[in-house]
This record gives sequence, structure tokens and C-alpha cells, in this order.
Amino acid sequence: MKNRSLVLLSGEGSTIPAAEARALFLAYDPESRFEESGPRALVVTSSADPFRIGRRIAFARRVGLLLQDRAEAEPLLKGRRIRFRAYGTALEEAPVDPEEYLTEFEASIDLVSPEYELTLFRGKEDLLAVTSPLTMKQQWSLRRPRTRAFFHPSAIFPKLSRALVNLSRCKEGEVFLDPFAGTGSLPIEAFLIGARVTAVDLSEQMARGALSNMKHFGQEWLGVVRADANRIPVTRADAAATDIPYGRASSTRGRTPSDILSLLLGSLAEIMRPPSIAVIMHPQSVEVEAHSDFLLVEEHHLHVHKLLTRTISVLRRR
Repeated sequence: MKNRSLVLLSGEGSTIPAAEARALFLAYDPESRFEESGPRALVVTSSADPFRIGRRIAFARRVGLLLQDRAEAEPLLKGRRIRFRAYGTALEEAPVDPEEYLTEFEASIDLVSPEYELTLFRGKEDLLAVTSPLTMKQQWSLRRPRTRAFFHPSAIFPKLSRALVNLSRCKEGEVFLDPFAGTGSLPIEAFLIGARVTAVDLSEQMARGALSNMKHFGQEWLGVVRADANRIPVTRADAAATDIPYGRASSTRGRTPSDILSLLLGSLAEIMRPPSIAVIMHPQSVEVEAHSDFLLVEEHHLHVHKLLTRTISVLRRR
């Protein structure tokens, strides 16, 4: 059954939030359809469960079931702890009275720990949805790099790591691979969404560090393997995401980033099957060249500082 969902995107000012939301809905329903309602709201027609998406997503403030009218929310909210929140650019021109939206429901008001929230977005049109904000609290700070058993300055923060995993469209129970795992930033997030995780890194220090971090968070991966990403000792991966080394905080072992990227795609082609997705983060100066086994689906750019902009390339196995 197709439902309409509302995604309120976070305001990072990049193309990543919308792309992450699309990737998640497409993972569970390849026939999902999307329409933007202003720069911050995405309306989705899909059979995917918006509350499952909400529990996984990184760059969104709210995800929930879009309503035709308030009466449609009554079966969901009856007897529940609820609250009301309004978002959007038009609120200053037309303030909202929460009581107008909540008094008709047989529910208790709870502003601190509600089970559900009636979420209003006011943009070029009013969009009303039922969301579950507490299930979207991902506790990013508890997994930031310096809280881990093993730290290295190349480690990626958990929110971006989760987005990279989500862009790979990996689902629960599928095998997720990070061929340049480093300290395990992406594998940690992949495990939390229910994937079966394999971490690979050529550095013994990093492989041992990733193993320490896996144990620190009580996670059980399929393995932490010390190996060259050019010859990945894995027979199958359903999805892959990684941040290739480029010689600042992580060693390239004498290879150029372009060579690393080219060799990696050849190795991934041997263990991934169509139409699985590989997500690769690399310096913007390194271009993804045409490849017989992978189609470049989309690119996103992250400005780090004046000397570095990272590109996130999303590739589909042909």
C-alpha cells in the first residue's frame, strides 16, 4: 500500500539531506516517487514505512506520515502522549496556536517525551504529518571519534558516517562493506541500522583500532580484516561505502588517490552484483572516470576548508 510521507530536511545547505532521504525510501521501495515542497520539505509517495526511515536517517529533523486532514490522525493519536510543533518559513506571517490542533484529540499532552508529534510545515503550502521525534534521537555525541576506545584524526563523525551508509541503500540483514574502514566509523553506524558488517583496512594499526572500537560499542561484525582494498578477501557485499585515503591524515601507501579509486572499483566489481550501490567519498580534485562495471548516479560536495572539498560519489553496479 502506498502512503504519502513528509521529510523535513535539516539545514546543512548541501544536496546530501535530500539525497539521503531519497536513498532510504528507494531502498525499501524502488518505485517511490518524490516531490519537493520548498527547500526544506520532501513529500514521498511510497510503500516504505516512514517511521523506519526516521529511525535511520541522519540529515532530517522529522519524518512521518503525511495527513490529508487532522481527522486522519485520530486513530494513531488516540490514547497516546502527543505534542505539536510547527516549522517553516511562513510562521512569522501566520503564527500557529497549538491548541487549535490538539484539543480535538483524545490524547494526553506531553512536551518532553511524546510518543507522537503532530508536525506542521508551513511553506508554499501547509503540510501536516504525524511523526515520532524521540525515535529519531540518534545520540551522535556518544559515538563521536574521541569517545571511542581508539582515536585517529582521520575518523569521520557519526552523523556523516550514517548518511554515507544510508546513501548505499543498505537494508537490515544485508552485508555492508567498508574497504578503507580506518577506525570503524562507517561500520559502527552500519551495524546500528541492522546490517551485517565487514571492515577492511591495510594498516595493522587501523584494523586493530577498528576491532577495539567494535568491542567498545558491544558490536559483533562479520570481521575486521587487514587486507589491501585492491584484493578484498570477501566473496560478497550487498552495499559498500568508504572514505578513500588521500595522504593528509591517512596514508596512501605511495598510490595516488586516482589510482586508489580506480583499483577499488575493479575490486568491488568482483564482489558486488547489480544493482547494488557503492558510495565513495574522495577529494573533489579526484574525478570518477567512466567505468564499465559502475554507473555514476549522483555526486554531492562537502566543503571542509579552503584547501579541501570532499565529493561523495554514488555508483550503481551495472
